[in-house]
Amino acid sequence: MGSRALLGGLGLVLLVLVGTMAALRQRTAQEPGREAPRVEQPRNSAPRVEGTPAGWLGLIISEEALDVAARVDGRVESVKVQVGSEVRQGDVLVKLDSRSLQENLAMAEAELLSSKAELEVALASLEQARERLARRETPEQLRLQVISEEELSAARYEQRMASAKGEVARAKVQEQEVRVGQLRQQVTESSLRAPFDGVVAGRLVNAGAVVRAGQPLLHLLRRGKPQVRFAIPVQDMRSVAVGHPVQVAVTGRDLTLNGQVRQVAPEVDVATLMVFALADVELPEGALVPAGTVVRVKAPANLARTEGP
Repeated sequence: MGSRALLGGLGLVLLVLVGTMAALRQRTAQEPGREAPRVEQPRNSAPRVEGTPAGWLGLIISEEALDVAARVDGRVESVKVQVGSEVRQGDVLVKLDSRSLQENLAMAEAELLSSKAELEVALASLEQARERLARRETPEQLRLQVISEEELSAARYEQRMASAKGEVARAKVQEQEVRVGQLRQQVTESSLRAPFDGVVAGRLVNAGAVVRAGQPLLHLLRRGKPQVRFAIPVQDMRSVAVGHPVQVAVTGRDLTLNGQVRQVAPEVDVATLMVFALADVELPEGALVPAGTVVRVKAPANLARTEGP
C-alpha cells in the first residue's frame, strides 16, 4: 500500500508540473507588436476562486494494491498466474520448492513421537517411585522402625529424580511440538495464495528463481471500485470537500465518470503547492479504465463555469 501511494503521488506530481508549465507558456505567449492588457484589482478585494476549465489532473488508481512476497527462503517451483490473470481469494499464485521442508517436518514429527514415548516412561517411573515411598512412609512402618532412615532417604531421592526426569521429558515434548508447528507453517507458506479477489498487475519472478523471505514475487490489484487521485490548486481548495460529487473525464476517450470525494489532504504539498485528494469512481457496466490512466477531474464549482453561457 505504501509503495502504491508513493508511486501514484510521484506520477501525479509530474503531471501537475507539466500542466502548470504548459499553462504558464500559454499565458506568456503574445501576438507580435501587441501588449497584453493589464487588469488591476482593488487592493482590499479577496482573490477569486478560479478552477481550471479543463479540470484538475488526476490518475486512476486501484482501491487496494500489494506486493505478494515470499515468506520463506526457497526456489520457485511454479508460477500459476500471468499478468492480467484474475484470481479469487485463496487461489494458489506461486509455489516454492518445499521438499527439504517436508523432509525436515517428517524428521521433526518422528522426534516428537519419540519424545512423547520418553515422557510416558518418565511418568511411569515417577508413579512407581511415589508408590514405593508411600509404602515406606506408612505410620505403621515408621512406628515399628522397620525401614531405616537411609532406606527412607533413598526412596525420597528416587522420587525427586523421577519427578525431575519427568519435567525434562515434558519440556522436550513441548520443544518438539513448537518445532513441528514452525515447519508445518513454513510448508504452508511455501504456497503463496491470493489475499483477496483481484487481478495480477505484475509478475516479478519465473520458475527456478531463488528468492529470499520478503522478496516481492507478484503485484496484485484488488477488484473493486477504482479511485482517482488528483491535485487541486490552492485557490480552488474551497471547491472540494469530502462527500462532494465530481466528474472524471478520461483523457483521450469520450468517457466521463461520476465520482465522490473520499479524502482531502489537510495540508498543501510543498513541492507543487497543490492539495491532493482522493475520490471513488463509478464505472459503467462494461467500461474498463486501467490503473494509471490520466484523467481530468471537475467539481460542481468549475463545472458550472465551463457549462455556462
